[in-house]
Amino acid sequence: MPCMDGRNSLRQIIKSALLTGVASVMFAVPVVAADRANTVIHADLGQVSTLDPIRSDYYQTWDITSRLYGPLVAYDGEYNVVGDLASDYSVAADATSISFVLRDAKFHDGAPVTAEDVVYTFDRLKRLGVGAAAFAALVDRIDVEADNAFTIHLSAPSALFLGELTKVSIINSALVSRHAGTDDGQAWLAANDAGSGPYTLTSFDGNDAVLDWFDGYFMERGTRAQSLVFRRIDESATRRDELIAGNVDVLLSLEERDVAAIRSQSGLSISVAPPTTIEGLYFNAHSGPTADARVRRAIRLAYDYDGALAGIHQGHGNIPNGPLPAGLSCRPDLPVASQDLELAKQLLAEAGQQNLVLTLNFQPAFQEQVKMATLLQSNLQDIGVTLNLEPIAFPNYLERMKDPTKIPELMMIMENSQLPDPASFLSMTYSSATLGSTNRAGYSNPVVDDLLAKATVTTDPEQRCDLDKQVQTILDEDAVFMGMYMPNMEVPYRSATMVDPQVGQPDLHYGPLAFALKSAN
Repeated sequence: MPCMDGRNSLRQIIKSALLTGVASVMFAVPVVAADRANTVIHADLGQVSTLDPIRSDYYQTWDITSRLYGPLVAYDGEYNVVGDLASDYSVAADATSISFVLRDAKFHDGAPVTAEDVVYTFDRLKRLGVGAAAFAALVDRIDVEADNAFTIHLSAPSALFLGELTKVSIINSALVSRHAGTDDGQAWLAANDAGSGPYTLTSFDGNDAVLDWFDGYFMERGTRAQSLVFRRIDESATRRDELIAGNVDVLLSLEERDVAAIRSQSGLSISVAPPTTIEGLYFNAHSGPTADARVRRAIRLAYDYDGALAGIHQGHGNIPNGPLPAGLSCRPDLPVASQDLELAKQLLAEAGQQNLVLTLNFQPAFQEQVKMATLLQSNLQDIGVTLNLEPIAFPNYLERMKDPTKIPELMMIMENSQLPDPASFLSMTYSSATLGSTNRAGYSNPVVDDLLAKATVTTDPEQRCDLDKQVQTILDEDAVFMGMYMPNMEVPYRSATMVDPQVGQPDLHYGPLAFALKSAN
């Protein structure tokens, strides 16, 4: 897309600063002053391993691709499903099909978005079978009635499918086909853009990205930023300092001590929303010693939750009760997690485990994970369990999930619900149908499968909610997931220039935050 000379200068300066790590000189050149006023710089931690939207189940990818690609439907600020690329849609009374009409939308190369692109997208999801493919599992066929009209037929009724489509990004079939190679375009899409979303990709170096507004987008830009810059900064204190210094406008994943340091800063604010994230660990419930639920329960009972909340998390947030974060509805009244070393020892003895040695994988970029892992390691020594700590890159973890026998014995993760309906999250994460894909624990339980199957086809919200609660109760009894901490959803931002990024927006895991400016050109 053509850009003003000043904006081109901004692109080069930002790219140079990102590649060299010299953030302090990023905006030292006067020529970029006007463009800086229309740019939002976002910082977070963790590797962005790919920009292929099929991996939208990985938050660092989703945060960028949700702005580059358009889904058929999206969530509004009140969690209603509304049209996005689809201008109209109609769900069949028996919930086995949905008919769509596409709006007049364009991909970033100028090609129109057509029904054939939708067919290609879903066929590719089926072929690859990873990540967002879980949302296409029920698609039986797609009948194309016209270039802008089609019907998706499902192999079984689903009351959840429409909402799950918010996670399926429609890709430019002609463009991806030209770069398909031998891996269905995965290598090319890892660093390239085949979308129709509000922003187009200007540069990406594997961690940091620059996006520019797409002038051919079907909606007006309004007060949204002309340019977005995504920076990887793994150290929480560095992200804090960059925000205070004015080199960053909005950031995520701060440790609580750094959030506290921002509260008193003029021109900065903390946006707060109900928590949709829960930190903890998944056990390998399929193979090895953690396949025994008694071992899993013993490990859960060993952790010092109160000490962690007071020390590691500075008293902010909550100790979990159940496998889902507090921001989701339909949560049963389960007991809050607590430490009981004597009961933990008893369970290990019942399981016939002595001198047990386990391995916990964690992501070292998340500094609080390191502290939580170290505390658990110490706690487990008190019940006679040796815990080895091994760092792992998230892409490697995703690869290991393909084979339930290779899932880590314990995997520490910051888990979030990708959709506001708990039945969608539960089905993706714990159904036997998602083994080898999004089933993080390799968990299989026919009773849970039956309840989830009923929840999928139940259109009555109250009945579906009851089924969701039954599933969560069983999961808690089976100790498939060990919730350790529920953080508050706090987003520090530059309130002198930005609108509160969470007001009137769906949760950042359900749709991209608008990153609107108080004044924009």
